[in-house]
Amino acid sequence: MFAIERLNKIKELLYREKRVDVFELSELFSVTEATIRRDLDKLEQTGILVKIYGGAVLKEDAATALHPLIPDADDAVSEEKRMIGKIAAQMIENGDAIYLSPGTTCLEIARNIKDKKITVVTNDLLIGLALKDIAGIKVIMTGGDIIHASTTLVGGFTLQTLNGIYINKSFVSVKAVHLSAGYTLNSYEEVMVIESVGKISNEMIVVADYTKFNHTGFAKLGDLTIAKKVITNKQVPSEYKKYYFEHAIKLYTTFEFE
Repeated sequence: MFAIERLNKIKELLYREKRVDVFELSELFSVTEATIRRDLDKLEQTGILVKIYGGAVLKEDAATALHPLIPDADDAVSEEKRMIGKIAAQMIENGDAIYLSPGTTCLEIARNIKDKKITVVTNDLLIGLALKDIAGIKVIMTGGDIIHASTTLVGGFTLQTLNGIYINKSFVSVKAVHLSAGYTLNSYEEVMVIESVGKISNEMIVVADYTKFNHTGFAKLGDLTIAKKVITNKQVPSEYKKYYFEHAIKLYTTFEFE
């Protein structure tokens, strides 16, 4: 892939997810982290992003020009996420109350459940917008504080909304998966929300595309045993397949779905 093609792909990811990670981009494009940082330097000069530790976020003025609000980026990882979304949708039954965590992987789940008659609880503004016109789906937005340069709601209002409700299945998208570090997210505030969701859920299902494995995020959510089901891609490293098998954790991959 030429440099200009890589820059365009990075821009697509940035507009879609509002932030990008150096580690993930390095893995996706099979280039060094130093190369990705140089790419981000070039894009920062164009005014569409602001570099942060470990990655970059979309500038607010660039975000307001984004149309449509929920784009369909044509990249390899997005296709893998679409397949995860289709698998997850097959696990949801009419009458279920489900939780969809923030993130583009759970957004793909939302796009595949529009024929269901269910209740969806979410703290992601994009997921709420994606489902707002679907007659058979009741959408409950948690409210809360918006994390800067994202569509994620966190904080006391979010946690208060979760009190007194019960969820059949919670689908949780994680920032990273690591054998020793476990599941991690971007912030401790996000961890607090997912921990509260876990207490009111009959079942927690982790969704993570293959690029999330062998990395760590900022805040630990829990060990790899906190969920008994994981949906990922066929490219998941073999040591994780072994771990999940040995710990009686069901692993669903896009290989079976294809």
